Amino acid sequence: MNKYAPHVYVIPEDRADEQIADGFVLHHRVKTPRIKVMPPAGGWPEVLKTFEVEYISVLRDYPQAHVILLIDFDDRIDERREKFARAIPTDIQARVFVIGPKNTPEELKREMNEGVEAVGTKLASDCDAGTVEYWGHDQLQHNDSERQRLVQTVRPFLF
Repeated sequence: MNKYAPHVYVIPEDRADEQIADGFVLHHRVKTPRIKVMPPAGGWPEVLKTFEVEYISVLRDYPQAHVILLIDFDDRIDERREKFARAIPTDIQARVFVIGPKNTPEELKREMNEGVEAVGTKLASDCDAGTVEYWGHDQLQHNDSERQRLVQTVRPFLF
C-alpha cells in the first residue's frame, strides 16, 4: 500500500468482524491496494487501545490515511460511540470512522441469512452503488451518519 496515496486501515474487533471486512475487500470494484484489514484486536477495548497506541501517529504522519474501527456495539451504541469519540483527537477526527453491527456479526449474519463475508461484500455493493439496501438493516442502520461520512470520504479512491 502506498502510504502517500489515499488509503484505509480497518481494525476489526474479532474474527467475525475481520470476515465482514474481508468480504468488503473481495467486492470486485474495491481497489485492494488502497485498503488493508488488520488482524483482529481481540475486543472493542483493544480496538480503541490499538488505535490510540498505533494509529493516531500514523494518521498524523500520513495525511492520506484513514482508519475504520470495526466493532460490535453489543446494543450499547451511544455508550460506545461516546468512548470512541472522546479518544479521537480533533485534528484527525475526519479520517476516523467507528462502525459495526448493533449487537454482533453473528446476529447480523443470522438475521440477513448470509455468511459474514457475504455480508461484507453486500455492504461494499451498497457503498459502490450509493444505496442502503443492506446498510439499512436493523442491525446496521445506527451507522447511517457515519456510513454517509465514510462513503463520501473514501468512495472516490476506494471504488
